[in-house]
Amino acid sequence: MPERLLGQGGFGAAYYACDRDTPTLRPCVVKLFQPSARLNQQQLQIAQQLFAREAEVLERLGNQHPQIPDLYAYFPIVVKSPASGQDEEYFYLVQEFIDGEDLEQILERRGTLPEGAVKAILVSILKVLEFVHSNGAIHRDIKPSNIMKTVDNQLYLLDFGAVKQVTGAASSARSTGIYTTGYAPPEQVTGGQVFPASDLYSLAVTCIVLLTGKETTELFDSYSNDWLWQKHVTIKDKNLALVLDKLLSASPQDRYSSAQAALDALMLSSGTQSVPKPTTYPTPIPPNPPVTPPVTAIPPVPIANPVPPQTLTKSSTKPISARQQQSKPVLLRPWVLGLALLAALIAGGSWWAKQQGLFDTPQLATITPAANFADIDVPPGQFTYGGSTTWAPIRGIIDPQLQQLFPGLQLTYQSPINQPSGSSAGIQMLINGEIDFAQTSRPLTPTEKQQAQQQGITLQEIPVAIEGVAIVTHPELPIENLSQADLRDIYIGHTNNWQQLGGPDLPVVPISRNDVGGTVIFFSQAVLNGEALATSVKRSSTTTEALRLTASTPGAIYFASAPEVVGQCTVKPISIEQQPPYQPPYIDLTNCPNQRNQPNLQGFKSGNYPLTRQIYIVANINVPIGQAYAELLLSAEGQVALNSVGFAQLR
Repeated sequence: MPERLLGQGGFGAAYYACDRDTPTLRPCVVKLFQPSARLNQQQLQIAQQLFAREAEVLERLGNQHPQIPDLYAYFPIVVKSPASGQDEEYFYLVQEFIDGEDLEQILERRGTLPEGAVKAILVSILKVLEFVHSNGAIHRDIKPSNIMKTVDNQLYLLDFGAVKQVTGAASSARSTGIYTTGYAPPEQVTGGQVFPASDLYSLAVTCIVLLTGKETTELFDSYSNDWLWQKHVTIKDKNLALVLDKLLSASPQDRYSSAQAALDALMLSSGTQSVPKPTTYPTPIPPNPPVTPPVTAIPPVPIANPVPPQTLTKSSTKPISARQQQSKPVLLRPWVLGLALLAALIAGGSWWAKQQGLFDTPQLATITPAANFADIDVPPGQFTYGGSTTWAPIRGIIDPQLQQLFPGLQLTYQSPINQPSGSSAGIQMLINGEIDFAQTSRPLTPTEKQQAQQQGITLQEIPVAIEGVAIVTHPELPIENLSQADLRDIYIGHTNNWQQLGGPDLPVVPISRNDVGGTVIFFSQAVLNGEALATSVKRSSTTTEALRLTASTPGAIYFASAPEVVGQCTVKPISIEQQPPYQPPYIDLTNCPNQRNQPNLQGFKSGNYPLTRQIYIVANINVPIGQAYAELLLSAEGQVALNSVGFAQLR
């Protein structure tokens, strides 16, 4: 059931659609192969082969790797032409819908991407390509628009088969042959044999475009036949520059022979001789006719038993500024997570009283305001951190900027074992000694402080920004505003049909993340007056999964961090007590992704928007990196950076 056009080209169109054969009307992308009449018979045959190849690759690889979309169906339909009366055959490919922005859209919005963010993209896509190449496939069209980033900072590699670039006769100024001009290596441009190293070349071009914000024609010098990209950007990680230059070699034999070899070379800059091999995935089976997988309910996540921490050894370092920084690696160790969620949930009274004092920030009294990141003394070394998914936009944009400015600083996000990420999980990991500091969307509970004291640890919580929690619904639900009382009745099970709130005769389908994060605890205290969510509330382990469920379920409603959901194309943000979580005026979803709603920073900072809270850094007072990281975000430069990713300034 197509709902809107996503894109159109010389070989067909792509539509956002819902699968009517699934209970939740699962969102998907339907690609229609309908080539231009200007193609000759040979070109048409090649186009059909490539369209079928994309379906085959998605079926073989998509279900085996989390960063490749799944194939749902592939089929032809024969219809009579209304003009000629002749039979015409149309081919359809149905695949998983990935909600997010591609890197080309992000680049258009930001101008350039910081060095650390580009390195993270390079590492992530190299791991995907190692899997793709080891299974006998070559993508042949790596470019910014074919890499999608979701709200959870997950990257997906899209468009296998390169159907859009079948022939130079097609109406595309940027494409000729089976490639995209500027991104394809010489052997592909000349029609020669392609290799895994051909994809690596295109990925390197993608990276230098992201770093510089320049078109490929501005970066490549045809006279010297060389990429002169470093004229346009200063790279502090010299090893990253060397790896990119090698990947950009004109001859395939001068590049790295595999994605894994490039990964090994890339990680030398962090003092590591080699990077662990990518996750081993099951060997793909030969393609069979696609079968739509059943949709199953997401079970609650079990609570793991705490495991006693091992001994942690760190090198003693003196904090130095960015102008003095030298890299000095610190030894870290892995841990098993113990989650004490129940204690966090029942400690509501004093916790919520503290949260209500939104602008009362005595924790900042000991932190001297700084103007710039470079003015902060930051200890060098390798540090791990974890916690709330609310921080995903910060981890994706600001953290790479910090690591670029401080070459000796290596920050690694640590996910909990067998648990979804969240504030409670991050705090428990900090107490257990598994991470160096936690990013949270709520303050500490008395129980957590007591647990830390029993471990001989004194924790500090430092607020760094103000954030709103937004309410979003299925895009076609004709509800524009709810009161907090309405929300409470929905999530404790008193309201089960939208007619009760002046809406259509439609069941209310409330959706929530699993009860492991600060957002759920905040919602329980701020909206439900400490009551638990009704058993009828559908649970999801990630924000991305919850958004998909909301977008595909008529009558669905969901709550989450405003920076994560307000700008999404598949769900509709609504006002609470007549106060919108988005910056007015509302941008209709039909304009997305070209135009997106933005968080209402003024409403969050003033407190006019009712569901507003602080976000925190929680750290051991004896481990200085936590306070240093908070000081970076509380600097004038840090507060502006937080504004840019959807958080209101605290200072």
